Amino acid sequence: MKRNPYLEDRDNKNDARANLPTRLNILLGISLLLMIALTVQLAFLTIQQGSDYKAEVNRSDETVEKGNVPRGLFYDSTGRVIAGNKAQTAITFTRGTNISSATMRETAEKLGKYLTVDTSRLSDRSKADFYLADAKQAAAVQKKINKSKKKGETYTATQLTDLSVNYVEKNHLIDSVNENDAMIFQRMSGAYALSTTFIKEDDVSETELAEIGERLSQFPGIKIGTSWSRQYPQGDDFKALIGNVTNESTGLPDDRLHTLLAQGYSQNEPVGNSSLEMTYESMLKGSASQTVVTTGTDGTVKSSSIKYDGQAGDSLKLTINSEFQKAVQKILEDNLPGGDVQGAYATVMNPYTGGIYAMAGVDQEYGTNKKTADPTGNINHAIVMGSVVKPAVLTTAFQRGVLSTSNTTMYDQAIKIQGTPTITSYWNKAGTPIAVDAQTALERSSNTYFVQLGMKIGGQTYSAGSPLALNSDAFQTLRNGLAQYGLGIKSGIDISGETAGYRGPTTGENIGKYLYESFGQYDTYTTLQLARYVSTIANGGYLIQPHLVDSVLQSIPNSTKMKTVWKASPNVQGQVQLSSDEWQVIHEGMNRVANGSDAYNTGGTQLHKLTPHVYAKTGTAETTTNGHQTFTESIVAYVPGQPVAMAMAIPGMNNYLDGTNGKIAAAIIDAYWKYVQNKP
Repeated sequence: MKRNPYLEDRDNKNDARANLPTRLNILLGISLLLMIALTVQLAFLTIQQGSDYKAEVNRSDETVEKGNVPRGLFYDSTGRVIAGNKAQTAITFTRGTNISSATMRETAEKLGKYLTVDTSRLSDRSKADFYLADAKQAAAVQKKINKSKKKGETYTATQLTDLSVNYVEKNHLIDSVNENDAMIFQRMSGAYALSTTFIKEDDVSETELAEIGERLSQFPGIKIGTSWSRQYPQGDDFKALIGNVTNESTGLPDDRLHTLLAQGYSQNEPVGNSSLEMTYESMLKGSASQTVVTTGTDGTVKSSSIKYDGQAGDSLKLTINSEFQKAVQKILEDNLPGGDVQGAYATVMNPYTGGIYAMAGVDQEYGTNKKTADPTGNINHAIVMGSVVKPAVLTTAFQRGVLSTSNTTMYDQAIKIQGTPTITSYWNKAGTPIAVDAQTALERSSNTYFVQLGMKIGGQTYSAGSPLALNSDAFQTLRNGLAQYGLGIKSGIDISGETAGYRGPTTGENIGKYLYESFGQYDTYTTLQLARYVSTIANGGYLIQPHLVDSVLQSIPNSTKMKTVWKASPNVQGQVQLSSDEWQVIHEGMNRVANGSDAYNTGGTQLHKLTPHVYAKTGTAETTTNGHQTFTESIVAYVPGQPVAMAMAIPGMNNYLDGTNGKIAAAIIDAYWKYVQNKP
């Protein structure tokens, strides 16, 4: 019989534990180590980090609720309020952490008995959501859907919701929905957890206020609060310049909805939606108040305490002088001709800082001549401006070496290029060759002088009857020369909606348009671009970025005073390089436009009367408006050595060279001395 050591050997060597397989010993050792490590980790969590985890538990019960604060104000350059806030009673809703759609529907139905809201923005989807927030109705719809699904088919929660909504809409179940209650529900649904949104932010009647105030305990999350709406002490015309703010009726703008939601906005929260209100939204909105809210397991609020009172939005002090702005607006409206005229736009700025003193505009409705203030037309209405660009063309000729200050004389004559219409100047329709220098060409606004100059820039010297044989990069060369003055490019002004203008095609049959480009009859520019252009001439060649905001002001706690937290400074975006002699030719030519005595002077008597003297360049462009042959009149002007430059344009005029541009410009310059700066 074979020997069995486990039965026969009884000494220590034959102990059962000693004979356990080696792998089992290893497993027992690992288990022991893991138990020791777990004990150490548990002790560490309990002793070292116990307080942190306790705080974490508290944080899950204590959540910070954010409230609304007043938006920042807008001041003009003299400290006048041009956009303020008006406080008004509002009905608000703060969404609990675990509040259900059914609870919100129930609250909406109760509240709807005492509160009437605007339902114009109520969507069918919101009606469907309101309908399905009733558990019985939702169950009935889902039962119908489940009956129609294929064997073995399953739906995700999202798919089931979408199918339910489609079913409710398709079967017209939303027709039975109370729209007032559904709109209240829609606004409540637009809030995220523990954020506050407006159910009704204005026009809350005294009856509504009393009825709801007596029953607040019946409406979870509903409070009587305060909202702020914009008011314009200096007149409603400033609305277009300042911009607009959304409200609970309009909600967040669709094109920025997801971005704003990601930034923590509620769907009905006010937000700047155009112009300066949108550009400076992050500063104007302020920082919301914070209230620590303690909630129960069911999501109901048990207690709350103010953690942070909030900070009203920062205010903006503009470079705009409100009295001057109103004066310029009135000058445009009072002097605007009828007929096909589309409007008039004027920008006045400091050529050394880029600050805008006034940016006024008026649109005119064809047929009725109804006028509407449109200051932003200065940045978004691109217009064929005409001869105001000639100093920029002259600059390009100097820079390209095709013209010398020692001899700027050429003939004003009929331009006859093979395959293109004959071009003449308005004062020399016969096209008789008449020698003019650059200064005279500017004063008389000689089209043919600048056509020949443009051809030289493009690599061809004019010869009557010859075909156009420009360099392949001629258009780009000329446009680059204009762009160094900011013509045809965005200025970067601190307001939304700016356009660069339109650049026409340059190939094929359009190559001949180059001749018209050389005296401002092809590409389009904005009035703001003209103002920056003439400012560059005025300041000696520095392209300054224009701006409307001069400084940002922040309120000081427990004080009526404000502190400046940011101040604008000049931003040079480029430089036009010319010699002093070349600048002198341009300046002298513009001086003669405004003050010269030539028989064909284009400045007009109104400019000649101004003191101190201005330097200017007028422009006229042939256009078509409402099927009629029309004209654009434009002008740029500045006062040498003084911080003022202006540009103005009137598109769609039926009369040719009637002097309206000079008349308006003179009135604007006079108003500047009256409202902004005393005459030197």
